[in-house]
Amino acid sequence: METNELIKFVSDGFERAKGGSAIEVYAEVIPYYDNHALPLKSHYAFGWIIYYALHQSPTYAIRERKQMLARYLRLQVERPHKLHSMILTEAFRLYKDAAEAAFIVNSKEGFHPVTDATRFSIVKFADLWNLSNLRPGDWRRKEHEGKELPSTVEKLITNYVDELYAARIPAASQFLDIVNRALIEYPGSSSLYAQCAQLYELAGDNEGAAEMLRNAILASSSKFFLWSRLAALIKERDALRLKVSLLYKALCCPGQEEFKGKIHLNLAAALTEGGAFPQAKWELKYVKKLYEDRGWNLPRLYRETEKKIPSGTQAADPMAIYKKVESLADDYIYESLPEIFVKKTYHKPAAESTDRYGNRRVGRTAWRVTDANGVNYWFAPSYYNIQENLPTDTALKIKVFNGKVVKAFL
Repeated sequence: METNELIKFVSDGFERAKGGSAIEVYAEVIPYYDNHALPLKSHYAFGWIIYYALHQSPTYAIRERKQMLARYLRLQVERPHKLHSMILTEAFRLYKDAAEAAFIVNSKEGFHPVTDATRFSIVKFADLWNLSNLRPGDWRRKEHEGKELPSTVEKLITNYVDELYAARIPAASQFLDIVNRALIEYPGSSSLYAQCAQLYELAGDNEGAAEMLRNAILASSSKFFLWSRLAALIKERDALRLKVSLLYKALCCPGQEEFKGKIHLNLAAALTEGGAFPQAKWELKYVKKLYEDRGWNLPRLYRETEKKIPSGTQAADPMAIYKKVESLADDYIYESLPEIFVKKTYHKPAAESTDRYGNRRVGRTAWRVTDANGVNYWFAPSYYNIQENLPTDTALKIKVFNGKVVKAFL
């Protein structure tokens, strides 16, 4: 095929690829690419063909998609560019699919090493992609059906940190620069704070990790795994009461009970270390039933904790202990925030609404409170166990994080 014919062939192929035939077009162009016969003028069009082929490929085509990405990286196309960013988003999808494929193999067949053909490293790919190619548009969040979606940078951080943490590899300075900028770009993101905590852990800085998890909880206190992760950072024996309090807060957060088995187990271990053997045995009995009912193997920590409890110990409900230490977790999270004196200035009754799927949503009564400088804040009093129908001018104190009320008390 003559050069001009080949250029037109690839250009026409781009339109076909966009229309849904990308995998077929990709296969037609590959021989020219592999034989170094693809004109430079066609590299850009072929880059888009690769993107559409990636996008149209099934989730299980791990090896083929890896090859597509490798071929794209050898193309001479403009960078930074929208195409380059779109290719990065496809790499995120491949990373997720490869991880899920490995999990399915391991869970169904026991230990089974993942081969190089199916393993995919988002860290290595992003380094080859070159993080200096991030565009301003990659930092912008988008909206879909009224919901704000994470930016490309936020997705990058999520996947990149996931791999670093799984492999226990500290982050490189270029990536840390991106994370530090993200903390400024996306204030109040509990996910970002939690990911930063993992990076601090990898660097051996548990104090920094704890501070980031405290910020994550301030941004979103209803996520049980944040409280549990914070508790795991406490190693000192004289802080056992705080550890138990944090774990109990995790139990009180919303979430399916089957996901909280490890929290109960960690409570049993902490109670055992503190000498509360009857209460620890109560938690172990709960864990055993939870795991056996689901056909799960009991973790090593279960057996290690069980051995430390004296023979003949009778189980006793630990709730009295939890109630005694319950306030320690809140004090630990909120102690650094100043108290703001406010008065209730408006009462908005609860109203029912429907979400975009037509499901009924029960609202909460909302209060507007105002400080001495005339600054207004909104919050739901029931969330903080405050009686909803207290009169206007009721005086109370609040604590605020990133402009949001995170604690309120009379």
